Amino acid sequence: MSSAHTDDVDLDNLDLADPAVWDDGVPYDLFKRMQREAPVHYSPQHNAPGEGGFWSITRFDDVRAVSRDHRTFSSEKRGIFHYDDIAEGIPLDLQRLQLISMDPPRHDRLKALVIKEFTPEKIAEHDADVKQIISDVLDSVADRERFDLVADVARPIPARVIGSLLGTPPEDDEKLVHWTNVFTAFEDPVIREQWTDAGAIVTEIIEYVNHQLAERTDTAAGSLVNTMLTAEVEGQKLTELEIATFFVLLMSAGNDSTRATYSATMLEILRNPELRDRLRTNPDLIDAAVEEGLRCYPAFSFMARAATKDTELHGKTIKEGDRLLLWYLASNRDESVFENPDTFDITREGLADKHQAFGGRGKHFCLGANLARLELKLWIQQTLERFPDLELDGEPTRVRALFLNQYNSIPVRRSS
Repeated sequence: MSSAHTDDVDLDNLDLADPAVWDDGVPYDLFKRMQREAPVHYSPQHNAPGEGGFWSITRFDDVRAVSRDHRTFSSEKRGIFHYDDIAEGIPLDLQRLQLISMDPPRHDRLKALVIKEFTPEKIAEHDADVKQIISDVLDSVADRERFDLVADVARPIPARVIGSLLGTPPEDDEKLVHWTNVFTAFEDPVIREQWTDAGAIVTEIIEYVNHQLAERTDTAAGSLVNTMLTAEVEGQKLTELEIATFFVLLMSAGNDSTRATYSATMLEILRNPELRDRLRTNPDLIDAAVEEGLRCYPAFSFMARAATKDTELHGKTIKEGDRLLLWYLASNRDESVFENPDTFDITREGLADKHQAFGGRGKHFCLGANLARLELKLWIQQTLERFPDLELDGEPTRVRALFLNQYNSIPVRRSS
């Protein structure tokens, strides 16, 4: 949506869930206007009958405040999406079995089961393995003049990284990516054509996880899936369904997050040869590029919350049960927090502690933040080293899903 069109939009009648609003990409100018004029904005969500509307929270400070107040703004009450029922066969009750759609105290107890596997020290142990996974995938396209940065590079790398942590074999990576799409890209019409019965896929996942546990080897015995199998919450083992949904969460977060931010950050670099050359000659700057990539291109557009009681925010009355979307796409470009927010600037200071790509610093701050940072740093560095002559070879296309901020195709070619 262009700036001129943005000025003409009637905010009182705007439905931010209307796909037409997103035809030209993320409506950043519209978000800026909402931050100034309607920081708490209601969209009726006409394209989802029966779901009701949602409130959009776009300012950085408001996203942070709502994220930290889980007693007033629940993740569990209506889940993290803008739909209660994201697909036939995946009802709200099933969403609530996932860590990301739980409230304390159960959320805290479940998160404690696996958080030790994601400490900086523990993640550092995977450095060599991640490097090898990246190298192997880049080897697969090294002799090709043309390839797709998303399909050929951005999908297989995070799939294998998270697969190695889950203890699943490489030959199952494509299946895991497919399952990820069912749970996070369910709106995209092309992806939606790839499956018809989400309930059957849930059954598939339960059977798959049970099989992995039954057949686990010494290597898999230390996997995250095994951790879930042996763990107890409130004195009870996790059920098959709880383990399967936990598996889906880790699988989805591991696939979607780095895939999306790597693709968008590399696209930014390819469109800016000066930046590309600077990063190649000074790899120490890649950490800053990762943080700026996370700020500018968060993998998830928003996370939802639901009010547990009537409350007021910026003069708007939010009723108990109302859904709120915390728009990271907007808050990470809040002009009151980031100078020249639409400029990709690797000289910004303190970014790692400021941007909200991993959430608003509440209970649901991203479990895999340390892994994502390691993966992105190594991945961007190796790509620039191996393909110094890479350039765009066509128009990138985006996934059409409100929840996901990612590309499904970025065609590239070697220039020499």
